[in-house]
Amino acid sequence: MILSRRTILNYLYSTGLYSIVSPSFGNIITQDNSHLKNFFKFSVGKINVTVVSDGSFPMPISSIAINASEEEVKSHLEKYNMPNDHINRETNLAVIEVEDKTLLVDVGGGSRFFGNTGKLYENLGLANINPDSITHVFLTHAHPDHVLGIRDEFDENIFPEAEYIMSQNEYEWWTKPNRVNEVEETFQQIVLNAVNSLSALAEVTLYNEEKEIVPGVHMIDTSGHTPGHNSLIVHSEGAKLLICGDALLHPNTSLVFPSWIPENDMDPDKAIISRKKVLSLVTNEKMVLLGFHFPFPGVGHVIPSGNSFQFLPTSVRW
Repeated sequence: MILSRRTILNYLYSTGLYSIVSPSFGNIITQDNSHLKNFFKFSVGKINVTVVSDGSFPMPISSIAINASEEEVKSHLEKYNMPNDHINRETNLAVIEVEDKTLLVDVGGGSRFFGNTGKLYENLGLANINPDSITHVFLTHAHPDHVLGIRDEFDENIFPEAEYIMSQNEYEWWTKPNRVNEVEETFQQIVLNAVNSLSALAEVTLYNEEKEIVPGVHMIDTSGHTPGHNSLIVHSEGAKLLICGDALLHPNTSLVFPSWIPENDMDPDKAIISRKKVLSLVTNEKMVLLGFHFPFPGVGHVIPSGNSFQFLPTSVRW
């Protein structure tokens, strides 16, 4: 018998070894807060949501804004007591449990990405979420830190029984024949990563309209960062959560300067429109926001602040 990473981790889960080292979030029995970097549980009405970390990775400050000078960006970062030579990108994945369905939003970078990523599978276990319970996977877009985790280091589809869902525009842009030869050389590896990841899926459910994908969870168009980037709105009993993917990248940059253009926005004009759309929704309708790259767990509210916005992180209830 060949033991795969999936087989080993499923064994640990089934034997209860994960639960021994990881009490439920509300029952803290240790002074070591490291588990807070693994998962964070909350609810939206009757829908349970768990933020599961896939780790983090650094990016150069040149990635923050191509329409601002380096001096301007550095000065801004120092104002917020952030490093002035890089920015850290957390990877906050969401697991949504509603009725008999469990939806995972994005799969992270897996073992093929850089930085301290590839923690999804282990952290699902720490959160007491059986990986085999995941029935659906929604991909916000096909950048590597969101889809490379489709394959594990054994080249196996990490969730082979789940139904994968994404925007048709997104899927067709990346998988268009000969796409790799239509982009700049510096972008070719990103295209290859997307194609190799998506080709591991036997089938992908594709939508272009703003569709309810499981009860209480709707996909909405927030394209611009990529051609078919989509976000999700989760709603139950009057409560709403917006999972924005990469429509917003960091509370101290995307919210303070919504018109700053990150280096990896593929259609900058559309991306600005989508950023303002998300910010308008969460402020006008008082939605909770979950940012994929926000400091973990990335959950909080947004309020207007002059011509910009301010992120109010959720309080951790001990």
